[in-house]
Amino acid sequence: MKTPEQIEKRLADISAERDEIAATDFDAEMRLATIEGGDLDAIEARQSEAERRDKRLRIEAEALADILPEARRVAAQPRIDAIREQERKQQEQARKAADKARKAVAALTQAMTDYAAACDAQDLRVQMGQLAREIDADLETVRDMAHHDLASDLESVRTQLANWIGLAMPRGGMAYGDPKTTDLARAA
Repeated sequence: MKTPEQIEKRLADISAERDEIAATDFDAEMRLATIEGGDLDAIEARQSEAERRDKRLRIEAEALADILPEARRVAAQPRIDAIREQERKQQEQARKAADKARKAVAALTQAMTDYAAACDAQDLRVQMGQLAREIDADLETVRDMAHHDLASDLESVRTQLANWIGLAMPRGGMAYGDPKTTDLARAA
Protein backbone atom coordinates (compact mmCIF):
# COMPACT_ATOMS: atom_id res chain seq x y z
CA MET A 1 0.00 0.00 0.00
CA LYS A 2 1.21 3.50 -0.75
CA THR A 3 2.02 5.87 2.07
CA PRO A 4 -0.36 8.74 2.83
CA GLU A 5 2.25 11.17 1.55
CA GLN A 6 2.52 9.29 -1.77
CA ILE A 7 -1.27 9.21 -2.12
CA GLU A 8 -1.62 12.91 -1.28
CA LYS A 9 1.15 13.79 -3.79
CA ARG A 10 -0.54 11.74 -6.51
CA LEU A 11 -3.91 13.35 -5.71
CA ALA A 12 -2.30 16.79 -6.08
CA ASP A 13 -0.71 15.75 -9.40
CA ILE A 14 -4.06 14.41 -10.64
CA SER A 15 -5.80 17.63 -9.63
CA ALA A 16 -3.22 19.70 -11.51
CA GLU A 17 -3.49 17.45 -14.57
CA ARG A 18 -7.29 17.60 -14.56
CA ASP A 19 -7.13 21.40 -14.20
CA GLU A 20 -4.86 21.50 -17.24
CA ILE A 21 -7.28 19.34 -19.24
CA ALA A 22 -10.24 21.48 -18.15
CA ALA A 23 -8.38 24.63 -19.17
CA THR A 24 -8.13 23.45 -22.78
CA ASP A 25 -10.95 24.97 -24.81
CA PHE A 26 -11.45 22.46 -27.62
CA ASP A 27 -14.52 24.29 -28.92
CA ALA A 28 -12.46 27.45 -29.42
CA GLU A 29 -9.76 25.42 -31.18
CA MET A 30 -12.38 23.85 -33.47
CA ARG A 31 -13.88 27.25 -34.29
CA LEU A 32 -10.44 28.59 -35.14
CA ALA A 33 -9.61 25.49 -37.22
CA THR A 34 -12.88 25.87 -39.10
CA ILE A 35 -12.08 29.49 -39.92
CA GLU A 36 -8.43 28.91 -40.74
CA GLY A 37 -8.79 25.48 -42.29
CA GLY A 38 -7.18 23.40 -39.54
CA ASP A 39 -7.45 19.66 -38.92
CA LEU A 40 -10.76 19.16 -37.08
CA ASP A 41 -10.26 15.40 -36.86
CA ALA A 42 -6.98 15.87 -34.98
CA ILE A 43 -8.62 18.30 -32.55
CA GLU A 44 -11.54 15.89 -31.99
CA ALA A 45 -9.05 13.06 -31.44
CA ARG A 46 -7.17 15.19 -28.88
CA GLN A 47 -10.47 16.12 -27.22
CA SER A 48 -11.56 12.48 -27.09
CA GLU A 49 -8.17 11.46 -25.63
CA ALA A 50 -8.40 14.34 -23.09
CA GLU A 51 -11.89 13.20 -22.02
CA ARG A 52 -10.69 9.59 -21.65
CA ARG A 53 -7.66 10.79 -19.71
CA ASP A 54 -9.84 13.01 -17.46
CA LYS A 55 -12.18 10.10 -16.76
CA ARG A 56 -9.25 7.82 -15.86
CA LEU A 57 -7.78 10.52 -13.63
CA ARG A 58 -11.14 11.11 -11.92
CA ILE A 59 -11.54 7.40 -11.21
CA GLU A 60 -7.95 7.13 -9.97
CA ALA A 61 -8.50 10.14 -7.69
CA GLU A 62 -11.69 8.59 -6.29
CA ALA A 63 -9.91 5.28 -5.68
CA LEU A 64 -6.98 7.02 -3.99
CA ALA A 65 -9.34 9.13 -1.87
CA ASP A 66 -11.09 5.91 -0.81
CA ILE A 67 -7.85 4.26 0.39
CA LEU A 68 -6.31 7.37 1.95
CA PRO A 69 -7.99 6.97 5.39
CA GLU A 70 -6.80 3.36 5.67
CA ALA A 71 -3.30 4.35 4.54
CA ARG A 72 -3.27 7.00 7.25
CA ARG A 73 -4.39 4.45 9.86
CA VAL A 74 -1.71 1.98 8.74
CA ALA A 75 0.95 4.71 8.81
CA ALA A 76 -0.19 5.80 12.29
CA GLN A 77 -0.30 2.25 13.70
CA PRO A 78 3.19 2.39 15.31
CA ARG A 79 2.21 5.62 17.08
CA ILE A 80 -1.13 4.09 18.11
CA ASP A 81 0.72 1.04 19.47
CA ALA A 82 3.11 3.30 21.39
CA ILE A 83 0.17 5.21 22.92
CA ARG A 84 -1.55 1.94 23.85
CA GLU A 85 1.65 0.71 25.53
CA GLN A 86 1.95 3.98 27.44
CA GLU A 87 -1.72 3.67 28.38
CA ARG A 88 -1.09 0.14 29.68
CA LYS A 89 1.84 1.37 31.76
CA GLN A 90 -0.16 4.31 33.14
CA GLN A 91 -3.10 2.02 33.95
CA GLU A 92 -0.72 -0.16 35.98
CA GLN A 93 0.76 2.92 37.71
CA ALA A 94 -2.75 4.21 38.44
CA ARG A 95 -3.79 0.84 39.88
CA LYS A 96 -0.74 0.75 42.16
CA ALA A 97 -1.28 4.37 43.21
CA ALA A 98 -4.97 3.66 43.89
CA ASP A 99 -4.05 0.67 46.07
CA LYS A 100 -1.59 2.87 47.96
CA ALA A 101 -4.21 5.62 48.32
CA ARG A 102 -6.81 3.14 49.60
CA LYS A 103 -4.35 1.96 52.24
CA ALA A 104 -3.67 5.59 53.17
CA VAL A 105 -7.42 6.25 53.44
CA ALA A 106 -7.80 3.21 55.70
CA ALA A 107 -4.85 4.34 57.81
CA LEU A 108 -6.22 7.90 58.02
CA THR A 109 -9.67 6.61 58.94
CA GLN A 110 -8.20 4.47 61.73
CA ALA A 111 -5.92 7.28 62.93
CA MET A 112 -8.82 9.77 63.02
CA THR A 113 -10.99 7.22 64.84
CA ASP A 114 -8.19 6.82 67.40
CA TYR A 115 -7.75 10.60 67.63
CA ALA A 116 -11.49 11.15 68.09
CA ALA A 117 -11.56 8.54 70.85
CA ALA A 118 -8.57 10.19 72.54
CA CYS A 119 -10.21 13.62 72.28
CA ASP A 120 -13.42 12.49 73.95
CA ALA A 121 -12.89 14.21 77.27
CA GLN A 122 -16.54 14.25 78.32
CA ASP A 123 -15.99 11.54 80.93
CA LEU A 124 -13.00 13.48 82.34
CA ARG A 125 -15.04 16.68 82.47
CA VAL A 126 -17.83 14.88 84.32
CA GLN A 127 -15.35 13.40 86.79
CA MET A 128 -13.68 16.82 87.33
CA GLY A 129 -17.10 18.42 87.82
CA GLN A 130 -18.12 15.77 90.37
CA LEU A 131 -14.81 16.15 92.19
CA ALA A 132 -15.19 19.93 92.25
CA ARG A 133 -18.63 19.53 93.85
CA GLU A 134 -17.37 16.96 96.35
CA ILE A 135 -14.61 19.19 97.61
CA ASP A 136 -16.56 22.39 97.02
CA ALA A 137 -13.74 23.99 95.09
CA ASP A 138 -13.16 25.63 91.76
CA LEU A 139 -11.01 23.29 89.75
CA GLU A 140 -9.41 23.97 86.41
CA THR A 141 -11.55 22.44 83.67
CA VAL A 142 -10.29 19.68 81.47
CA ARG A 143 -8.43 21.36 78.62
CA ASP A 144 -9.34 21.40 74.96
CA MET A 145 -7.74 18.54 73.03
CA ALA A 146 -7.70 20.35 69.68
CA HIS A 147 -4.65 19.93 67.48
CA HIS A 148 -4.20 22.95 65.22
CA ASP A 149 -1.54 21.42 62.92
CA LEU A 150 -3.77 18.38 62.32
CA ALA A 151 -6.74 20.66 61.64
CA SER A 152 -4.69 22.57 59.04
CA ASP A 153 -3.53 19.36 57.36
CA LEU A 154 -7.09 17.98 57.28
CA GLU A 155 -8.42 21.25 55.81
CA SER A 156 -5.82 20.99 53.04
CA VAL A 157 -6.95 17.43 52.30
CA ARG A 158 -10.61 18.49 52.38
CA THR A 159 -10.07 21.12 49.68
CA GLN A 160 -8.50 18.51 47.38
CA LEU A 161 -10.93 15.73 48.20
CA ALA A 162 -13.67 16.72 45.74
CA ASN A 163 -11.16 16.78 42.88
CA TRP A 164 -9.73 13.43 43.89
CA ILE A 165 -13.16 11.84 44.20
CA GLY A 166 -14.12 13.19 40.78
CA LEU A 167 -10.93 11.82 39.27
CA ALA A 168 -11.53 8.38 40.76
CA MET A 169 -15.15 8.20 39.53
CA PRO A 170 -16.09 6.67 36.15
CA ARG A 171 -15.55 9.35 33.48
CA GLY A 172 -13.60 11.31 36.08
CA GLY A 173 -10.69 11.55 33.69
CA MET A 174 -12.53 14.09 31.54
CA ALA A 175 -10.28 16.87 32.75
CA TYR A 176 -7.30 14.66 32.00
CA GLY A 177 -7.92 13.87 28.32
CA ASP A 178 -10.71 11.31 28.44
CA PRO A 179 -10.98 10.01 24.86
CA LYS A 180 -14.77 10.13 25.06
CA THR A 181 -14.60 13.90 25.47
CA THR A 182 -11.45 14.77 23.51
CA ASP A 183 -12.09 16.58 20.23
CA LEU A 184 -9.72 14.61 18.02
CA ALA A 185 -10.12 17.13 15.21
CA ARG A 186 -8.39 19.69 17.44
CA ALA A 187 -5.87 17.27 18.98
CA ALA A 188 -3.02 18.11 16.62
